[in-house]
Amino acid sequence: MRSALFLNGECEDFEAVDLKDYDLVIAVDGGAKRFLKLGLTPDVFVGDGDSLDESDLERLKALGCEVFLYPKEKDEIDTELALRMAIERGAEEIDIFCWMGERLDMLLALMYLMASLNVKITAKSRKLIVGVVSKKVELEASPNEKWSVVPIAGDAYGVTLEGFKYEIVGKDMPCEHPYGVSNVAVSSKVKISVERGKVAYFRWLKEPS
Repeated sequence: MRSALFLNGECEDFEAVDLKDYDLVIAVDGGAKRFLKLGLTPDVFVGDGDSLDESDLERLKALGCEVFLYPKEKDEIDTELALRMAIERGAEEIDIFCWMGERLDMLLALMYLMASLNVKITAKSRKLIVGVVSKKVELEASPNEKWSVVPIAGDAYGVTLEGFKYEIVGKDMPCEHPYGVSNVAVSSKVKISVERGKVAYFRWLKEPS
């Protein structure tokens, strides 16, 4: 079961996402505004409502969207609540959209959530795709794309990178020495594996400045 989460960050590619590809579509707080603007209805709304007007919430309810409104003072960020709800409803794959922005603290929190939850979670945009690997994956790539692979939530051990300009086999990646930044794909498929720990990968679809 696949789920899509729409956050309240930069989202120039919102209309390019085919909602029919997903079994469960969740608007996370201010992310609901894009749905309302285009006359679309998410399956579920999750958030504390601090980025919406009361009339927006009433419109969502009237359109048949399930609304889960949480207190503004809470320990979890809205994204965590939405991720956990998707998992509780059976999601095995979760794609996150509209996640980029100026809030580096929120981006870091998102990365740790992606690393801590035991499902496949991918953050997607036109510029960048981010994911977390705890075992082994084979991923689409394009030759000459810039990629970075760095440890997350602790050191990573026995890391192997295949299909890159700089390949490694069974090498440790300590957090204090992030040497996996700015690698380059050399084929249409790349492989990333980890014996112990986790790494995050950053696939730059557009060359970063």
